This record gives sequence, C-alpha cells and structure tokens, in this order.
Amino acid sequence: MMEKFYYLLVFLSSSVFCLGIRIFLKRPFFHFCESAVSQLDTIADIAITEDNKERILIIKLKRLIINSASLIFFLILILAISILPTYIYLSLSKPKNVDFHSIYFYLCMFAGSVFLFLHRKNTSDYSYWSRLLHTIILNNYNIAKRLYKIERKRHISTECIDNKRFIIVSGLARGGTTALTNLLFESKCFHSISYANMPFLMAPDLWSKIYKPKNKKLKERSHGDKIVFGESSIEALEEYFFKVFLKDAYITEFSLHVHDVDKSIYDLYVAYQDFFKKPGLNTIYLAKNNNFILRYKSLRKFNKDFIIVLIFRYPLDHAFSLLKQHRNFCEQQSKDTFIINYMNWLGHHEFGLNHKVFDFEMQNLWSRYGKDDINFWLAIWVNYYKYILSCLEDNNFIVVDYKDLLLFPEKLILRLSMKLDIKMEYQANEPFTKPDVNEKELIIDEQLFRTAKDIHSQLIEKKFRIDLCE
Repeated sequence: MMEKFYYLLVFLSSSVFCLGIRIFLKRPFFHFCESAVSQLDTIADIAITEDNKERILIIKLKRLIINSASLIFFLILILAISILPTYIYLSLSKPKNVDFHSIYFYLCMFAGSVFLFLHRKNTSDYSYWSRLLHTIILNNYNIAKRLYKIERKRHISTECIDNKRFIIVSGLARGGTTALTNLLFESKCFHSISYANMPFLMAPDLWSKIYKPKNKKLKERSHGDKIVFGESSIEALEEYFFKVFLKDAYITEFSLHVHDVDKSIYDLYVAYQDFFKKPGLNTIYLAKNNNFILRYKSLRKFNKDFIIVLIFRYPLDHAFSLLKQHRNFCEQQSKDTFIINYMNWLGHHEFGLNHKVFDFEMQNLWSRYGKDDINFWLAIWVNYYKYILSCLEDNNFIVVDYKDLLLFPEKLILRLSMKLDIKMEYQANEPFTKPDVNEKELIIDEQLFRTAKDIHSQLIEKKFRIDLCE
C-alpha cells in the first residue's frame, strides 16, 4: 500500500511540475528570449557609436538580468512545489530503499508529464511558439538587416536596374486592394511576398529551406469580409522592408508622413524584390502596399517605369467599411495585444487601436471628429484621395474604380493586360459583394460629404476605362 501511495505521489509531482511549466513559465520564458535577442540586435547595430551601443547594452542588460531572474525564480518555485509532497512523504515514512530506477517509477513520471503535451485548442491563428518566433525576428531591425545581407549573397547575380519594371497595388484600406492583387496574381505572371515567408521577410529563400508549409486549407481572415487566405496567399508584407531600412523615421505617435527614399535604399529595394522570384521564371514583382503613396513621388525620381495601380471607392461606402473594421479590430486587439504588435511590425495602421492617419501636410479635417464617427473616416477618405489627385499626371499611375472591379472583373483584367502588355487571364471566382449603406441612417457632415463627392467625381474622370469599344 505504501508503495502504491509513493508511485501516486511521483505521478502527481510530475503532473504538477509539467502543468506549472505550461501555465506559469510561458510568460517569463517569452520575456527572457525577447530580451536576450534584443541584446543581440543591439550588438548587430553598426549605425551607432560604440559609446552609445555600450550605454544601450547596459540598459538592456538590466532587463535581461531581471527576466533571467524571473525565469529562474519561477522554475525553482515550480520544482519546489512539485517535489514537496513526495519529499514530506519520504521524510515521514523513512523507507529503507527509495525507488528511483524501476520501470514503475519511470512510468509514473511519464504518465504525469503527459500534461505537458496535451493539446489545447488554440483560438488564435498563432501558437505560443509562433508568436515567440514572430516577436524575436520582426521586432529586431538590425538582425533583419543581417538576414537581408545573407539573403542578398544568395542572389548575388541580382542587378540593380534603375528603371526596373514592377507593379504596386495600392489605395486606402478597405478599397478592394486585396481582391485586385489576388486577381492579378492568379495570372501566374508575377512573383510576390506570401504568408509562407513570415516571419523571415528578409530571408525568404533561407527560411524556405527550413519551413515548407503543407497546410493548404483556406480560412476567412479576421476582417470578416469573406476573403479567405492560406499559408501561400500573398499579402501586404513588403512595408516591413521600408520600416527596417528607414528605421520607422516616417512613423510618429499619431501619423504616417510623406518621406524621401534615397538611391541606396531604392537599390536595396529593387534587389529585395528578386528574393521572392522563383529560379528560371521570367515573372514580374507584384505587391500590395497601402503605404506606398507615402514614398511614391520619391521613388518615381529613380524609376519612371514601375506601375502603380491605385483603387478608389465611393466615399460613403468606403468610410462605412473603415468604421466597421475599426470597431472590429479595436475589439480584437483589446482581447489580444499580439494583434497590435503584429500590425505594427508590418506597418498596418489603417484601423484599430494602433490607427494612424496619413499626414500629407494638408488640412486635418479628421481632427473635428472622434474615431467612432462616420465623418472621421469620411475625412480620412478626403485627405487620402485629395493627395492622390496630385499624383495623376503620371502615365504609369493607373486609377481603378472599385465599382468596375465589383461588376466587371473580367473586363478589368483584360484591359489591364493590354495596358501593361502582360498576358493575363481572368479566372472566375465568387462574385464580389458589398454591404448596403443607408445614408439616411447616418449623421453626415454635408459639407464634408460634398467635398468627398467632388473628389470622387474627379477620380471618375481620370479612372482607367474598361470599355473595349472606346
């Protein structure tokens, strides 16, 4: 009887230890890894002086020591609590021989440790280990630059062509950029960045040797807009390149600013595009980037041939969709801070708790309203597309009407194929839909709405025509 009780205690001790690690050690371990890699990131920084680097390292070392101490403390505490019952039992019973080697002892330990491996349903798209990997890779820009250099050597034959042709799909979020990008990409004439490259966006080829996604199952994205994605789906991920090499200089607490990109960074960007090109295929780089307009005029100085396809939508429909997604993501981000971090890493500030406005140094119409007001998002629309009108003198700036994408996707792709001189074919999908917006149920600033409709009319006049008989 005493032996059975001993083996039960061994089982319970193993269970408590494993459960303690699973429940209480995850956060200290996460913070320890995060601070340790942050130290390496500072060491890898060649842009700061040695004195500044030493000062930063000392500050970060304090955090590393605290996190290390926290990790060790919880580990010792969990270990002490788990073995305490068995220790008390052995002290009181004082057996002549303590079993640490029999098959029964190891079976009880193994059975108790099963709790460490029991699968819990993960309600998030990212597991604990995936979140840790994303954090230590995406949150450290100097390591990202080192990864870029390693990857660049693997593509040593890449030439920096000043007028290299590539295509950027852009526009204000919720305007149909994802749907249009996917339509273009389906023609198999392009290469682009996909979720399979995450989180090693600076070293996709190197990462592909390690990670080979096999899950082809598609699921609806968190926007709730019936657009599905999978591990091989392309997405707006190239902004991370600019965040790394510009060190977030264009991002402030409340806004994103128009900025210049110098020739050296442009050359790095052109080389970066070929990181995602499959060997032997003569494809063109395609990317969706809603922030591209912030540096468009600067990049155009170095390249007259790249194409930007920018989509616009009826202002009130667009503003309503932005408001809806803002509320959606505020709710999601308040429950899970990783979503905020994830969107910040990728430069997605379109809506949610981390929303930032585009600062084009024009009148800040949005400052009159709260973010839960439809007029705030209508002002955001006016701000964005008023700036777009100043860019339309360029022949390689193609403006697409969301309504054409919605109603005539086949004609649109055919006309774009002719315009771009790229053989593209339309592959039929489920028809696009849009929610009905009842203008009478919304309290609209009439003057602001008139301004928006005037800008919309100007965009209609300058839009890309899909009538094949014109």
